[in-house]
Amino acid sequence: MLFGKLKCTYYILKANRAYTADNAEGTIKWMQMAYNTGAAKSNTVTTYGYLLLKNGRLEEAMKVFEDQLNSSKTTNNELYNIKSNYALGLWKQGKLDEAIETFENIIPNYKTTNVYGSLGYLYNLKGDLEKALAFNLEALNYNSTGTVILDNLGQTYYLMGEQEKALEIFNKLMALNPKFPEAFYDYSLVLEKLGDREKSIEMLRNAQNYKINYLSAVTKEDIDSKLAELEAQQ
Repeated sequence: MLFGKLKCTYYILKANRAYTADNAEGTIKWMQMAYNTGAAKSNTVTTYGYLLLKNGRLEEAMKVFEDQLNSSKTTNNELYNIKSNYALGLWKQGKLDEAIETFENIIPNYKTTNVYGSLGYLYNLKGDLEKALAFNLEALNYNSTGTVILDNLGQTYYLMGEQEKALEIFNKLMALNPKFPEAFYDYSLVLEKLGDREKSIEMLRNAQNYKINYLSAVTKEDIDSKLAELEAQQ
């Protein structure tokens, strides 16, 4: 058992080095080896499942999460963390209502910026904008500098046609120097509605500078297509 723990620790160190080097494949390889020792702690296993999910390996990720959900070794907080990642997998499987229900079941006991960000986005996606607005305002009260939370709230106002309010939120978001493409893409849509095509184009070009993964709420095609559309209007 001790040897297994030592091997697991070694593999995790190798995974951390691969992650620092931006080597996604290497990170997953070493995390898988840590997982296969059977000595990995719950949070390590959840991280492994999340990395699989982020890199589009949906079936593998869901198997990892499902095995954990059936384990008797997890604490309540660990279980909530597993379920929050499992809910993201449900969303990617096209089970939006189940994903929302899963988040709704855990958030009374497990309030985190990530959970607020994920559920807030899913409410926008569902199109229940009054519910989305109330929730995203609650999320803002929980963490007023959460960049995903701000993006969600700005998107809610945009979808409701309240572009001035959306602009106010996105200005706050941009001041925080966000590092994900959705922030710039969503901001560009608001700017377009307000008639600022030049700045909208600038934001889309900024969006192109950030990596898109399987869990991103916008695709490279979305960004490139919108940019081409606006550039053609110049």
